[in-house]
Amino acid sequence: MVIHPSAPVAASTPATASPPLSAAAAAGGHTPLPYTPNCRRLLRDADHLLIGVSPGNGYFGIPTLTRMFRWAHATFQRVDVIVPDRSLASNYRAQGYPDRAAHKKARTEVSCVRRRVRRAFERSGIPEEDQHTHLLSDLVHSDAYQRLHLRVRDALTTDEHTRAVCREVSARAVPMAAAGSGTAGEPGTAAGSGEDGGARPGGASSDAADLALEYLIDELPFFMDTPSILGVSSSLVSYHAPVGFADLLYTGAGPLHAAANQGFILLKDHAAQY
Repeated sequence: MVIHPSAPVAASTPATASPPLSAAAAAGGHTPLPYTPNCRRLLRDADHLLIGVSPGNGYFGIPTLTRMFRWAHATFQRVDVIVPDRSLASNYRAQGYPDRAAHKKARTEVSCVRRRVRRAFERSGIPEEDQHTHLLSDLVHSDAYQRLHLRVRDALTTDEHTRAVCREVSARAVPMAAAGSGTAGEPGTAAGSGEDGGARPGGASSDAADLALEYLIDELPFFMDTPSILGVSSSLVSYHAPVGFADLLYTGAGPLHAAANQGFILLKDHAAQY
């Protein structure tokens, strides 16, 4: 999850992040870094872990996912895997893809990552009844998600700091099309690098920035209150790279402050290439 479908987002690890737990918590070549003392408490409880697997992110190969799933299921009472598919096409539109091409690419990437998740579970040896995988779009109709989603949209409208942070996170993660290139050109026509012709983030149009922000808006409810969405007692969201919006949710007093039973861990896989 964000965690947008691109390389890991560049962001510094906050000085307030809690230190690693004991060697026992790093079993299997993973070290979980809880973001706050409350996140550390939730890690000790080990009730639930939510793993976001971003489409288009090369980090999430089958070997990496297999190791992650084994560690998670050995550590937590329940683990859920979520593939953030909703608004993925908006990211590709922000990069300069026409609407039809953006939706086609999104479907392709989601299918690819779902196959990788399935194969990783097959290799992991985890019992099938413990393999809980969801598309984000399958979970958005719950009352809890709808309330949280509305809170996010309201905060982006009314709170300048929240809006600025979320826009910066989206701009870092999505190589948006430059102003003037619009979304009508063929893939690869916008100036930039990458096999699909991602455009330079600088000079992005307001429309492109708004499109890129939709992906983050859809994900934030899970960083705020997964327990209310999935019906678990407490939960941690994990990711392999720092997330630039963490202070908004876990250390600040702003409108998007996370629930007390929701936390975040930075999960370091010592065998991964990233």
